[in-house]
Amino acid sequence: MENSQLPDVRTLQVLEAIGRLQSITLAAGSLGITQQAASTRLKRLETRLGRSLVVRAARESRLTDDGQALVSMARPLLSAATDFESELSAYLSQKHAVNVAASLTIAEHFLPRWIVAYREAGNTASRVNVTSTNTREVIRLVSTEAVELGFIEGFAPPPGLQYAPLALDELIVLVAPSHPWAARGRVSARTLAATPLITREDGSGCRSVVVATLGQHGIPPEQVADPAMQLPSNTAVLEAAAANAGPAVLSTHPAASFLGAHRLVRIEVDGVRFRRSLGAIWRQGAEPPTPASQEFLRAVSRMTPLSGRQTEDGS
Repeated sequence: MENSQLPDVRTLQVLEAIGRLQSITLAAGSLGITQQAASTRLKRLETRLGRSLVVRAARESRLTDDGQALVSMARPLLSAATDFESELSAYLSQKHAVNVAASLTIAEHFLPRWIVAYREAGNTASRVNVTSTNTREVIRLVSTEAVELGFIEGFAPPPGLQYAPLALDELIVLVAPSHPWAARGRVSARTLAATPLITREDGSGCRSVVVATLGQHGIPPEQVADPAMQLPSNTAVLEAAAANAGPAVLSTHPAASFLGAHRLVRIEVDGVRFRRSLGAIWRQGAEPPTPASQEFLRAVSRMTPLSGRQTEDGS
């Protein structure tokens, strides 16, 4: 056999995966390539060898005798390739930094534990470079490839980016103990909508969740009052609410210390719960673009209650 006829490792991996999964589509998915790319590789190899390697059918595909023989011959090579990929990934994850951008709530209350998990998996925590900002800016940083991995708030995956849900977060309404709402402990959704709230700056995830959730309960965005005050951090919002500047809506995580100190009171909203997803985003591909960012996301996923991968359309 001339060197030009030798199959490349990726095509052999496709062939081996078809033998295991009995499907070209499933084989391609397991390797992170498209079904079309897998089929093209197979056809090219069959043409070069002059042999049929796969029997293609509507429900399943299987290897021919020649296909099985080729996979059998290639097993030492495939095993060596797997070992090499694993060792190279581990080597690169140690050598390269991972650049992360996270929304403020995630940066303050989740990211420290995620970095510890990354370190406990054998990585170097000092190589995690973090930018803490609002959700809109995180999306911009990932979209422009300024960072490899972003963590954002909200249920809607940003268009054009890959998305993986990681955890659920609840937003609550908070007022000072002297606020009129504190005595009764609850308000209607329409009262909340009509009340100017203290909120984070434009671009953060909190206000968008409030507006979207109220919309699901029959209150259109135009009936939601403009903010009473927009502030650049969770602490600033909490301090303003504690000073009785107005009600605030914020995550339970930053609010916990203010509730524990009785500086703020939680107010229930009749029939409404404000929830959002905390998720990871990256620019393209089945996984983040670098071995270090892939390993960081794996460490995060092992710690959080939600798992799985979603594409830009949420599927």
